[in-house]
Amino acid sequence: MRTSLKVAGCIATLLAGTYAADAQQTGNAETKDYFKFSGQYRLRTEYRHGYRTLSYDSLSGEAFAGQRTRLMVDYKKNKIAFFASLQDSRTWGDEEMKKDIGGLQFNEAWLELALPARMSLKMGRQELAYDDHRILGNLDWANLTISHDAAVMKYTNKKEDLKVHAGGAYNQVGESNTGTRYTLKNYKHLAFLWAKKDLKNMHSTLSVLAVMNGMVPNDTLIKTAYSTYTAGPLFTFANKGWNAMLAGYYQGGKTENNLTANAYMVNSSIGFKKDKLFFGAGYDVLSGNSDNTAAGNTNNFNTLYATNHKFYGYMDYFLAIPADTRQRGLTDGWLRAGIAPGKNYSFTLDVHSFALANANNLAAKKIGKDLGRELDLLFDYKPSQAVALQAGYCMMFATSNMELIKGGNANTYNGWAYVMLKVSPTFFIHEFSN
Repeated sequence: MRTSLKVAGCIATLLAGTYAADAQQTGNAETKDYFKFSGQYRLRTEYRHGYRTLSYDSLSGEAFAGQRTRLMVDYKKNKIAFFASLQDSRTWGDEEMKKDIGGLQFNEAWLELALPARMSLKMGRQELAYDDHRILGNLDWANLTISHDAAVMKYTNKKEDLKVHAGGAYNQVGESNTGTRYTLKNYKHLAFLWAKKDLKNMHSTLSVLAVMNGMVPNDTLIKTAYSTYTAGPLFTFANKGWNAMLAGYYQGGKTENNLTANAYMVNSSIGFKKDKLFFGAGYDVLSGNSDNTAAGNTNNFNTLYATNHKFYGYMDYFLAIPADTRQRGLTDGWLRAGIAPGKNYSFTLDVHSFALANANNLAAKKIGKDLGRELDLLFDYKPSQAVALQAGYCMMFATSNMELIKGGNANTYNGWAYVMLKVSPTFFIHEFSN
C-alpha cells in the first residue's frame, strides 16, 4: 500500500500559569462541541543501577531528573475536530546556559473530518494506539512517545458496539522531484486494519488487528522496502470482579534483512478484584530462533510499535524485542497483587519470571533459557483529576544466562527507583451551544 500523506498544519500556543481542572466540564467536553486549551507537566526523577542491563560492581549508580512539558489545543465543531500538542522534552542540565538550542516539537497535530455513513477521516501527526498496545502503542512512559504521520479512516455503527479503522502512512525524507531512498530508521510504509466488537451479552469484546510494516534494507543497492505482515485477534472478558484476556498474533513476510519471517506471539491473563484487593496472573510467549532455524529465515516475533514497558517488567530489560533477547524469543510468567486502601491511592506488587523461548547451544558459551526474576513495587496516588503521583522500586534477580544476553554481573545489586509527578491542567474550556 502506497499512499502519499501530508502533515497537518500546526499552530502556535502561549504559555500559561496555574492549573484549575473542572472534572464535570472536561467530562462534558468529550461529547459536546468545544474548544479547550490545556497542558501537561511531567517530572520523573530516577536512580539507575542496573536498569535496562545488568550493572558491574565497579560501576556506581546514577540519578537524574527528566521532564516533559506539553501545551495542547483541542477543538470540535461543525463536524471538524482539530488537535495539536506542542512538546518539550529534556533532562535537567542537558543544555549549556546562555545557549539557544531548539527542542520544541509537535507530538501530535491532526485534523479529523466527519463524513457521511458514520465515518470520519483523521489526517496528520497522531498516536496510533490500539487494544492493549502490544502491537501499536504510544509508549507514553517515555518522554518522547511514538507518533505517526498517517491517515486513518474510521467507522462506528449506529449501536456504537462495532468500530473499524483502516489507516496507512508513506514516509519520505523530504520533498523531491525524483525517487529517493528512505534513510531514516522509520518504516517506509505502514498499513493497518483494526476492528472491535462489543459482545455485551457475553461481557466481552473481540478485536482483530492486522499490520503491514515496510522497512528499507540496510543494503544501499536495494531500493524497495521489504514488508512483514502481523495479524491476530484479542478477546477480553470482564464480569463480577473477574477479568481475562487471550490474544494471539502471527507474523510473516520479509524483514528488512530479507529474511523470511515465521513467528508468533501468545498473550494470556486472568485477574480478580474484590473490595480493596486485586490479583492477577499471566503468561506471554514470543517466538524466537532456535538452533535449527534455517538460513534465510527468522522465527523472531517483532513487537513493532508496542508499549513494551507495560508488559515485560518496569526495568525495561526487554523493551526492544527481539534485539534484547539475542533473537531467541521470550517467555514471561507474571503474578500481581495489589491493594487500594483509599479511592485515591494504591499499592501494586508485580513479580516476573523471564526465560528465553529457545536456548542457544551454538554460542561460544551455551546460553540456557532461565534469565531470572524481576520484582516491581509501585505506589499510585491521584488526589485530583489533574494531579497524579507514582513511585516505584524495582529489582532484577538475574541468572548467568542474563549476563550472556545483556552483559554485566548478575551477582551485583541491580535495582531502579523513580518518583514521577504528572500535572494535567485545563487552562480554558468553552462549550459551543447547539
